[in-house]
Amino acid sequence: MSSRGRAKELLTEAADTVFYEHGISSTSVDAVVEAAGVSKPTLYAHFPTKSAVVAAGLRHRHAARRAELEAWVAREDDPRRRPLAVFRWLAAWYAEGGQRGCAFLNAAVEAPRTDRTIHTPVQEEKTWLLTFLSRLCAEAGSASPDDLASQLLLLIDGVAGRVVVHGPEAAPQAAADATRAAGALIDASEPAP
Repeated sequence: MSSRGRAKELLTEAADTVFYEHGISSTSVDAVVEAAGVSKPTLYAHFPTKSAVVAAGLRHRHAARRAELEAWVAREDDPRRRPLAVFRWLAAWYAEGGQRGCAFLNAAVEAPRTDRTIHTPVQEEKTWLLTFLSRLCAEAGSASPDDLASQLLLLIDGVAGRVVVHGPEAAPQAAADATRAAGALIDASEPAP
């Protein structure tokens, strides 16, 4: 990888971490530059605005989380148990590093609604997750996989909200509650004919 490509990668990784840990509004691009170990002109050579840096960080986070979640779920041999595996992954993720809830929901709240640069990767992530859940629900035999997936996504977003409101110490209980609720929804869903 070229030094130019490496600098962009460092900036993207730093943006992911810094904006998640400290928030978008209260964090300047100077903090991203410092965390990446590059100069401010280097940042602006890759990203024309702060919103573009935030969006790059969100896309980096999405790619990493997507790979983690897909690998976690793939370890579950029984397709009927894969939707619930998502919630086991969620509990593990919050136990390891989800101290500020969902980066995508946080970004949606912090960015002005008119800032499409930031809202686009947020919507892309949530659309991907809904589609992924729907596919898992269909493979599990649900007659209404889209409806069930939507309900499961509400639970996932609810855990993030609980963590934001009550702090990271709320994550274990919130994840456990969401897992039980997801299990009940999955068990109650109509099997495909």
